Parts: sequence; structure tokens; C-alpha cells
Amino acid sequence: MAKVLVFHYTEEGRLPKLSKKELEDIMKQFYEVLKGYPEVKFNGAYVDENGMGICDWEAPNANVVKEILKNVMGAPHADPVIVVKRVL
Repeated sequence: MAKVLVFHYTEEGRLPKLSKKELEDIMKQFYEVLKGYPEVKFNGAYVDENGMGICDWEAPNANVVKEILKNVMGAPHADPVIVVKRVL
């Protein structure tokens, strides 16, 4: 299993400010889609007040996460989706 980070730092890739209801709706969509990917774990999204940040995943590879994002959001993600290795 790989640690996959999804970046949100460009204007197109930043996470918009959402209401609690909108966030709940998106999470419902994520968890519905994730039922089809039992090997994938979404660990959370971390953003600043401007919507810049990262999403933390565990998945076989970055392409699986990109596929999930496209299934939920309907479009390819704008910023990098990369596999990282712990070095420290």
C-alpha cells in the first residue's frame, strides 16, 4: 500500500469553502465510491483558510486515487497526485 498525497494549491485545484451540509454530501459521495475500492483508505483533507492543502490517502498507486477523484468530482484533479515515502 502506498501513501498518496493529493495537493490543492492552484486556483483551479484549491478546495472551495463549503458549508457543513456540502461537506457532508461530498463525504457521502466519497464513501459510496470507496465501497468499490476496498483497498483504499481516505485519511482526511487538511487545508488552510484559503483552501490550499493536501488530502492524505492509502492506495495501491496514485492512479487509483485520481480515478476516485474523477468519479466523485466528475473531472480530473488539477494539482499533483503523488506517491510519497517516509524518510524520517
